[in-house]
Amino acid sequence: MKPLLSNYPFVDTKDIYDARKKHASVWGPFKSKVHGKKKYHMVHNRCELQRSSLDYLACTAGVHAESSAPQERYFLVLPLNGHLEVEVNGQGFIADATKAVVQVPWEHYKWRSVPMQAIFYGLDMALVNKSLPNGFRGRCGYTLEGSYRNVLKQTLVGFAESLDDWASGTVGTKRLPNFFKHMEAAVAACIADGIREWGAGSFEAGRIGHMPLMTIRTFMSDNLETEITVGDIADSVGVSIRTLQKGFVDHYFMSPKQMLKIMRLDKARELLKARKSHMHSVNGACKAVGYGHAGRFSKEYADRFGETPSETLKLTKALSR
Repeated sequence: MKPLLSNYPFVDTKDIYDARKKHASVWGPFKSKVHGKKKYHMVHNRCELQRSSLDYLACTAGVHAESSAPQERYFLVLPLNGHLEVEVNGQGFIADATKAVVQVPWEHYKWRSVPMQAIFYGLDMALVNKSLPNGFRGRCGYTLEGSYRNVLKQTLVGFAESLDDWASGTVGTKRLPNFFKHMEAAVAACIADGIREWGAGSFEAGRIGHMPLMTIRTFMSDNLETEITVGDIADSVGVSIRTLQKGFVDHYFMSPKQMLKIMRLDKARELLKARKSHMHSVNGACKAVGYGHAGRFSKEYADRFGETPSETLKLTKALSR
């Protein structure tokens, strides 16, 4: 994405107020709050195309933001690193290194991030809807995992590089070639295919050996509270540890150990945020997801979510009153 940053600068400032002002000119008015280090740097670069828009957003601190300015586009949120929680019309989604989120046109929108880099790809409604069955319209959003997420990442990075090869100046100084219409249609078709697979419940994200990746993920999820190892997972799949690791890197760009950590932390957050949960302590959540060391759990949780487990629990209790 470096060429996109160099050729299409939109915001590149260490002044948070200036960044918010310029950011609002594209996304509408946001109420936002920065969490983390005092020195804050946001880079936001944007390419406006014929039927879509490509944004690159990087934040060096966690940001909480919300907006009630309606949007009339679908948006694909695809983090390159970090973690982003999105709430569209009251429904929550998580986007990270394993999952992309498709946001539908919204009335009210919230998001909170840790330091991260992400691609936001906006598509005109007609571009997606013509490939999407009627029964899949009207939802708040969709999560795309595995192969769909990875293909979209590669496609959008290639899209940005193609734009960079074509243009030598500011976006809009030349007429966009028809090639980019085909790129827009290809991304829209991939998103629509991912949504259909998600809705049909048949999305398996590939296989390792003879076992679907989603089945492997289910096995991992069912054993989070135990001290399950990569060797245990490989045994359950019937492959060597090396084959398992290669399969995860090919599909998720991470090792099974890294995936297991993410799943444990996400489950802990789910438990701590559940208002009717029996989980009323950080230690309880820590043990429920197989962490043997509370200090390491708290640190890794804060690294992923931008707040400590205690802060999450405190907020949950406050909302329950």
